[in-house]
Amino acid sequence: MKKIMVLACLISLQVTGQNIDDNFVNFNYTQLPLISVDESLRSYRFEVVTDVEGANMDSTATYQIRLDNAVSIYQKRMDTWLSKMSLIQQQENATGASQSANYPPKPSLELVVKPVQHTVTTNASAEGIKISGFNEGDNGLLVRYTLLPIKNVKFSYSKKGEAANTKYDYKCSYMLQAKMEVIDPNNTVLFEKMVGRAKTKGLGKYKSTYDFAKWYMNNRETFYAQIESEGRKAAIAGSGSALDNQFGYINKNRKAEIYSVKKYKDYDYTDVVMAYNQTTEALLKVGNDRDRSGAMDDLEEAREMWLKILEESNLQNKKERINAKISAMIWCNLAEIAVWMADFNEADNQVSKTMNSGIMKAKSHIKGEKSFYADQKNRWNANFE
Repeated sequence: MKKIMVLACLISLQVTGQNIDDNFVNFNYTQLPLISVDESLRSYRFEVVTDVEGANMDSTATYQIRLDNAVSIYQKRMDTWLSKMSLIQQQENATGASQSANYPPKPSLELVVKPVQHTVTTNASAEGIKISGFNEGDNGLLVRYTLLPIKNVKFSYSKKGEAANTKYDYKCSYMLQAKMEVIDPNNTVLFEKMVGRAKTKGLGKYKSTYDFAKWYMNNRETFYAQIESEGRKAAIAGSGSALDNQFGYINKNRKAEIYSVKKYKDYDYTDVVMAYNQTTEALLKVGNDRDRSGAMDDLEEAREMWLKILEESNLQNKKERINAKISAMIWCNLAEIAVWMADFNEADNQVSKTMNSGIMKAKSHIKGEKSFYADQKNRWNANFE
């Protein structure tokens, strides 16, 4: 009974305390690039080349070494075999009796498969890749893709079905990467990244592993050409977001959680509602300019309204109009505002106060935003500092 009463009291406290009004404000903004270039350089062109000649030479040299070694071993075994056969034949001539039952097996030359050469030319292109806020042109940035050799080709299968219905489901995994470089007209490399990842290709189902071996023997070169072509196209196509993330001025939508307070007892929260409305109006103007200049006055006004409310903050008394819970939520609002004002020291201050508060809802919120705020700081500093 005592436990039930305690639980009832806790529920009562949660119900009767000031209730935070969670609101989401959707607004547009320009994501600034991490690497800023002069406006005169905001055009781009693509170049796709290969760097496989070295790998082809290495595989050819390795092939020749293996072939020479196979021939050498074959010649040694043949020398031994010929000597044995000579003695046997001499015995046959001397006795007149066949010694065929004692003939040693004749050596065979080990098959050394010629390596498949990587294709020096390519039909892979960067068609469809764009840099937001840039135009296509010859006087700006050169984006060069250097296609590398395919590697780590591995085959595997899973055995499916039973008895006469048994099938061997084969697949192939491989890696094909390209080096992406962004180069300015002075031939300075502004950005470099390895693009491309491990890929898997299904090869179909076979009645036996020998059937697959037969298929592979007859289709080896065609198969390699296919996965090479697919891998090259995928490596380039997958680089678009990384390129745009570094250099583009990307129009994005932000869904920011801004807090207000629901009516509680006789407390008047008109000032909180007005501050929330001002914050919403200010954030909706953020996307009008890349530097957010058109929103700065409104953001500053919203910040001053929140700071005015915090003047009566009392973190020790839960019954105060602006208690610890409401204060922490306002700190979250102020952190969001400070980020869009590019006042990152103040944003860090509000984040720190929130993380050190005892309000789990506020701490959870701000923890989820820290990486976004840090990214915005890096982007702003790359463009305006």
